[in-house]
Formats: sequence, C-alpha cells, structure tokens
Amino acid sequence: MLLALNVSAQEITGQELLNRAIAFHNPSGNWNTAKIDLIIDMETQGNSARRSQMTIDNKKGSFYLKMLSSGSLYEYWVDKNDSTELLYNFMAPDSLQVDSLNLTKERALRWRDYYTYLYGLPMKLKDPGTQVDPTVQRMQFMNQEVLALKVTYDAAVGEDIWYFYFNPETYAMVGYRFYHDEAANDGEYIVLEGMEIQNGLRIPKNRTWYTNADNRLLGTDYLIEMKVNR
Repeated sequence: MLLALNVSAQEITGQELLNRAIAFHNPSGNWNTAKIDLIIDMETQGNSARRSQMTIDNKKGSFYLKMLSSGSLYEYWVDKNDSTELLYNFMAPDSLQVDSLNLTKERALRWRDYYTYLYGLPMKLKDPGTQVDPTVQRMQFMNQEVLALKVTYDAAVGEDIWYFYFNPETYAMVGYRFYHDEAANDGEYIVLEGMEIQNGLRIPKNRTWYTNADNRLLGTDYLIEMKVNR
C-alpha cells in the first residue's frame, strides 16, 4: 500500500538519492565487473515452485539461465554481442519446439534483460536512456516512510513509468512499482524483504509481486543462493 504525504524531500535530489542508494547496495563499486551466480525459486498462485539458476557476468557481458519447469529443463546463453544459444532438455530444440515453447533469441534476450535489471537495481538506473526525476517525494509504502524516486526511459529503451522506494536513513531499496498507464493504475508493485550480502554487494533477498489495481498477490521470487566473484 502506498500513500503520498505530499511532502517534497527538498533536501535531496533524485540523482543524489540514487547515488546514495547505489553506495549502500554496491559499496565496493564492483557491480560492473562482478560475476554473480544466483539460484532463485519463483512461487506463483496455484503453481508449484519453479527453480532458476543463472550467472550474470558483467565483466564479460554474458548471461546464462537454466530453468526447470514442469519437468523440463530450459537453458539460455547470451554473450556480449547478443548472440544466443538455447537448449531444451540438453538438446537444441527442433522447429516445432521453437514455435510451441517460444524458444527464440528474443526470449533469451528478454530473460537476460529481466534478471540483470531486477537483480542489478539500483545500479541499473545509471544505464543509458534512464531519466531520473530530480524531485524526490516522501511517501508511505507498506506502512513505512520512504523516499520515492520516479524513473522514466527514453522511447527506444522503454515506455513504463517506475517508482523506487528507499529507506530515508540507510537508502536501502525497500520496494518499487511500475505502470504501463499510470492514470489507469495498471502494472504491479514489488515488496522487498531481507538482504543477501556478499563480496561488496547487497542484493535484496525476496521479492513479492502484487497488482497495483487491487493489491492481488501474484507471487514471490526467493533468492536461495548467491555467489559473487569480483
């Protein structure tokens, strides 16, 4: 639940808030060169947990995802040039599987962008095409006071409107939300819980997703294991 207090946080600008949040989550400044191995369990309403194992190698610019879903194993590789390789149950998918299971290069790139963005926050808000609103607002998010940062993107990057919520004392990220159409109150919000701390990175541990319109629970991503190599 989010309530605006209509009190501007004039003592800090949007870029200053982002810099302080990055200093909290990436105090060693090694996100851009780190190799990060993650194991994540995703639980959604009415479905069994789906386990994903991935490697985000920022130094090489590569990404690997292994996903076990409904008894089948999917693997995706993306290199720094956006070249991809896909396997289905340890074999290259045939044309029927490519079509029926959407095992395409575009799907691999979407997974890469999705996971590197969410698990790279707030550092990813320094990426080209990101527009950080200079005005910071004090709000209530999940019954706690937060500093809210509004972010939009250049048209070539994305069209969604994002709000990121930070603890006003530590600048830890506590949640975020996005809208496709803010006036329609569509989109979702995500509540963060816990923190995985390793080798100079602080990554939020669990992420629970809700709809903006009716606060309906969609699911939770549980960070089971994280390994960071500089």
